Amino acid sequence: MALLLEIVEGRRAGTTAQLAAPVVVGRDPSADLALDDDQASRAHARISPAGGGATVEDLESTNGTWVNGEEVHAPAPAAPGDEIIVGTTVLALRTTEQAARVPSLVGPVPPGLAALETPPRYVEPVAGGPGPAAPQRAAGGPERAGVPELDRLVDVTVRSKARTAPLAIFVLVALIVILYLGLS
Repeated sequence: MALLLEIVEGRRAGTTAQLAAPVVVGRDPSADLALDDDQASRAHARISPAGGGATVEDLESTNGTWVNGEEVHAPAPAAPGDEIIVGTTVLALRTTEQAARVPSLVGPVPPGLAALETPPRYVEPVAGGPGPAAPQRAAGGPERAGVPELDRLVDVTVRSKARTAPLAIFVLVALIVILYLGLS
């Protein structure tokens, strides 16, 4: 019986790997199953075929390895249908027969969590300015003095919040002074 590992939750959801020989799972690109997961160690776990299932070993990872919600402290058995958690990535151990019946266990994103990606609205450079890094006057405000190389990367929303922060601090300090004088 041939076994597969499928990433069912994580940045590479839907990726599968054959489990014909031991597979090292981790963040390192040279791992047998490389994950795009900051919480995974470079060589996080080893999953080896064993009989009709597999053996899962934690390779002294920082965040641990889990099989069906139980942390692995020594080589642990896993059967087809079990979930293995490495970092924040969830893997499913499946047989090729299970994969033939149900091609993928990756579920849709729940509507409450689904959000359309919106590209950031960067401040455009001034036409005819001293170069591509020159900041534009946004919403009639003054040009921003700062690091020109970084100014062009500032999102319009971030810039507007950064402009209102000093005013908010001034108003807060003024209220504290008024309250102090009023209570004295």
